[in-house]
Amino acid sequence: MAAPQRVVQAVQSAIVASAYLAALQHVSAAAEACQRLGRLTSGRWRSAARDLSTMEEDLQTALSSASESLESFADDLGVPEEALWTVGDAAATFDLLRDAALDQLDDDDDAAASVRILEGEVLFGASFVEDPDLPDRGTTLLFGWPDPLEPASWPWQANWVVGDSDSQEDGEAEELDLFENGELEGDETLVAGLADELGSGQEEARTALRSAAMALTRASLLAAIEGDEEEEEEEEDDDNGAV
Repeated sequence: MAAPQRVVQAVQSAIVASAYLAALQHVSAAAEACQRLGRLTSGRWRSAARDLSTMEEDLQTALSSASESLESFADDLGVPEEALWTVGDAAATFDLLRDAALDQLDDDDDAAASVRILEGEVLFGASFVEDPDLPDRGTTLLFGWPDPLEPASWPWQANWVVGDSDSQEDGEAEELDLFENGELEGDETLVAGLADELGSGQEEARTALRSAAMALTRASLLAAIEGDEEEEEEEEDDDNGAV
């Protein structure tokens, strides 16, 4: 069963609004950096700053309009506006992690269905909720058609395991050990849609969805670790360069 047209429009609007917000944040940061460069170096960067400032204003206007549309859709559907923002952000997260998640899948027949899910049209969003009491556990939410406002949930547990350090210059090597911590839940309509997309039975679709969830979660956790390491390196560079 297809999602009602009003729901489809609301989700599409949420995805666009989330993209406007992300673009605005990046452009604002770039405009500020170019303004600083313009003060320190050449006029080229002052010109770039002016162009970016114009783009920033355009994005702000577009975001305001998109936000008003989301508010209208939320009222019409009887759902919190935040729920639509969550769907939009989940779609953005999925787009960012898709390639890295594909790299996490084995190159064999068992992974083929998971690859098709990640590259398909039914599954379109993912978000990650960490357990506030247990930092090594969390839940991955999977958004898809035909019921985009009701995600499936996949609970997981992650550990960093000390491995072979021979190839490491500065000590112990760590590998991410990720595994299921419960059953996939709330997945009935999503699995039915995936089964149709794959031309398979629902059990095969559910197995492939779990593998896709694990790949997305691994990609997210690894990206977070890489981001933390880059932040630490930048802080060290700043400290070393401080007078």
